[in-house]
Amino acid sequence: MRALLKRLDTLCHPFPGIHVLGVATSALLITVVMLWPETSESETNAPGLPIPAIAKTVAKTILNDDPVFRVETETVQTGDSLSRLFSRQGLSAQQLLEVTRAESKALKLSRLNVGQTLEFRYDGEALKELAVIKTPFEQLVAVQDSEGQWQLEERVKEADIYIEHARARIDSSLFLAGARAGLPDNMIMELANIYGHVIDFVYEIRQGDEFIVTYEKRYLDGEFIEYGNIIAAEFINDGERYVAIRYTDTAGDTGYYDESGVSLRKAFLRAPLNFRRISSNFKLARKHPVLGLMRAHKGTDYAASTGTPVYAAGDGKVTYRARNGGYGKLVVIKHGNNIETRYAHLSRYGKYRVGSKVKQGQVIGYVGATGLATGPHLHYEFVVNGSHRNPRTVLDQLPKAKTLASDELARYRAVAEPLIASLEAQRTHAELALQTTAR
Repeated sequence: MRALLKRLDTLCHPFPGIHVLGVATSALLITVVMLWPETSESETNAPGLPIPAIAKTVAKTILNDDPVFRVETETVQTGDSLSRLFSRQGLSAQQLLEVTRAESKALKLSRLNVGQTLEFRYDGEALKELAVIKTPFEQLVAVQDSEGQWQLEERVKEADIYIEHARARIDSSLFLAGARAGLPDNMIMELANIYGHVIDFVYEIRQGDEFIVTYEKRYLDGEFIEYGNIIAAEFINDGERYVAIRYTDTAGDTGYYDESGVSLRKAFLRAPLNFRRISSNFKLARKHPVLGLMRAHKGTDYAASTGTPVYAAGDGKVTYRARNGGYGKLVVIKHGNNIETRYAHLSRYGKYRVGSKVKQGQVIGYVGATGLATGPHLHYEFVVNGSHRNPRTVLDQLPKAKTLASDELARYRAVAEPLIASLEAQRTHAELALQTTAR
């Protein structure tokens, strides 16, 4: 049987995750009866069982092999326009006009961003195609047809998506653990964002906490291009297990849900900024670091560098945005259910003014040290019915998150069950039958 599984592994691993639903399902059935425990490690990052990524069908032209052109490349610099790029290529204003006549409201070649690459594709000396490279997988291309007319089309290349796993134990910080497991910074931040409604990554993280991440790696023509989505994760925090499964419902909305189909997104974030450490906890009395007096400290202080973005903890309306004594620069947001959040000692404000509606996660200011503050930090208060509450404990008493509707649950379970099985196998330090050797 082991020989058979090894042979299946050899045959199946080269195929991208988006093509192997049947193989993944069969592997999971085999796994029920055959799991081989291996030595525990504090972190691993290994190519995992190819599991179908949750992706939408792209209704665009698939990019085939390009005809043989002479290609001249231009990179958009500050102050550049399409006209200037044409001029650098020695092309006339009449040619520019002919190409841009093909533009529509949805498709515009002339809407350029600094750093973008354009390819001028020539047949001899005649310009035949002009491509704006949006991503390695997507281009907007102006094409001259046989009659000399120009048309715009979007072209995409299909990414080969492989699924990999990373597992780590936290000894000092989430970032160091993630880096040891081979995860890039943006994926570690995405992991924190996914769990930011249920875990405070400053106050509630414990030494010995563990996490597992199942994620996409995207390849093009055999070359690694970029990391994709986190499609499943498990976080064990202070002995409590939190599972997150990426799921797109029938309305096209994507979110992360637990085993029961309950969204991890709550009405409020556990903490309103990305942070590395906490400087003061909620308590009713402490010695004020500036005044030297004992006074109630009705909030939580998050130490962070000046200029660190501060996020709206929940949806609401800005009701105050000005200096306020010891608070320094202060923003107050009014939420439903008689809840108010306050963000003090800001260095500067975000773009939202009094009366503006804000969404959870939008930047409403930046960390500073204005008012009575000994150093840069965010002072955060959570007020319910006029009374200050501990923002790290009151959230557990608020209404729970939404659950997927009954008609969505069967569809969700079909996606979630193989991913949860894979997470469980990783957590018990056993490889799935078709998993490749951990590096």
